[in-house]
Amino acid sequence: MKALEWSSWQAVGVFKRLRWLLLGGVFGAGGSLWIRRQFRHLAARYAPVRGTATVAGAARRVSRDLREAWADGQREMRDTETKLRGEQIKVSDRY
Repeated sequence: MKALEWSSWQAVGVFKRLRWLLLGGVFGAGGSLWIRRQFRHLAARYAPVRGTATVAGAARRVSRDLREAWADGQREMRDTETKLRGEQIKVSDRY
């Protein structure tokens, strides 16, 4: 008889733990969603009106500047290579 009583108390303990586990999960998830919503509201409230457009424009300008710098470097490299090859041919013609 004692084994039956002990197992019933164990079952009650399991359900108590399960209840607290579920409550903790629900409050944790709900709190997380509430904080995220509050943060988005706060960010939207204090964000500049055209902040995203300005950032996007700046990113496009930086990208364009990098492409132009890369093309200039490539052009300069080709010109230098051509000049060095010409000097190499002049040197090799002497010998």
